Amino acid sequence: MAFNAAFYAGNRQRLGEKLAPNSIALFFSGWSVVRSGDADYPFFTNNNFYYLTGITDPEVTLAVVKTGDGEVSCHLFINEVDPLLEKWVGKKIRKEEATQISGIDEVDYQSHLAHWLEGQTETCLYLDSEVPPHQKRNIEMALTGWSGSESADSAPLMQALRNIKQDVEIEALRRAIAMTAEGIKAVRQNLKPGMMEYQVQAVFEYAIAMAGAQSVSFDTIVASGVHGPTLHYITNQDPIGQDDLVLLDLGARYEGYCGDISRTLAASGHFTKDQERVYASVLEAQKKLITLYTPGRPMAEIQEAAKELLCENLSRRGIEPPDGDIGQYYYHGVGHPLGLDTHDLGRQPGMVLAPGMVITCEPGLYLADYGIGVRIEDDILVTTQGPVNLSPQIPKELDEI
Repeated sequence: MAFNAAFYAGNRQRLGEKLAPNSIALFFSGWSVVRSGDADYPFFTNNNFYYLTGITDPEVTLAVVKTGDGEVSCHLFINEVDPLLEKWVGKKIRKEEATQISGIDEVDYQSHLAHWLEGQTETCLYLDSEVPPHQKRNIEMALTGWSGSESADSAPLMQALRNIKQDVEIEALRRAIAMTAEGIKAVRQNLKPGMMEYQVQAVFEYAIAMAGAQSVSFDTIVASGVHGPTLHYITNQDPIGQDDLVLLDLGARYEGYCGDISRTLAASGHFTKDQERVYASVLEAQKKLITLYTPGRPMAEIQEAAKELLCENLSRRGIEPPDGDIGQYYYHGVGHPLGLDTHDLGRQPGMVLAPGMVITCEPGLYLADYGIGVRIEDDILVTTQGPVNLSPQIPKELDEI
């Protein structure tokens, strides 16, 4: 199976089974956002829309209709062609292309959406509550024709679908991770004291581009020395010191799917005694935590295990957390779902692992008073036969790095 019209049609079919009768679910690809003057920010397609259609163009709407009898039909609305605009920004999607990509035969123009909605008799409208705030005003404008009385949230339905990865999605994640591995290999070959953090970023991003990546999965983190304890440090503007650790959190994107790997390297190639103690404590914990990624286990249970293991490992090596509270040194979750988004489908309190989920395992220790930040992250597939590490080729043992 591949990413083709049949894949997207299957996703829509599974969504249709979850919709209530007598309802319409609308999904929007999104609108371009002006940066300044005549320049826009790079456009990023809404991933729920992409999962159901495969279309990446802005200003496209998907309507999934379920009648009272349970029959499901799908409709697309695209922009009309503007030949003058295309001379500036390139060709836009045509009706026949939309059908070829998505497998949806009913394709109309976006300008007709309000009138189409006026003619529908369904009473319940599903919208996605997880749409970014800056897109919601445009959605409200697109709904001027809706007069139904009920509303529902499609986000939980999409969460249930996207949490369980199909074989083709797992293969895409493997490819994204393999490209990420190439980028980390290039960093390891080039890293040295005196480099700027942004130069390390450039090495990684060049390598994954040459390996075939669409883009990075998220802003590349190259946190050296004192920046290591800052979880989402993306400034990447400082020189790397002789004795610095360099915490890398980065990933390549392939076919929309994200790799997400963290490794912590010594700029000089050698760890100090304190750095080695902290690193060994995290690595030992991570290996044990991966074994807990089994069906039926709550993520909250794994998080508690991470705290206990990190505290125990660190104390055994002679470093005591302040007041015995590991929360001073470890202050994030142990993992999150991975897929079309790096933090796939946002926060999911109460998550229980199930076969087909791909979840990161990324314990860390951040000792600002020591100038040390260490995080080790792999991407784990949950199966009935046990956890499968999708990133085993990326070195993390002390004698390897």
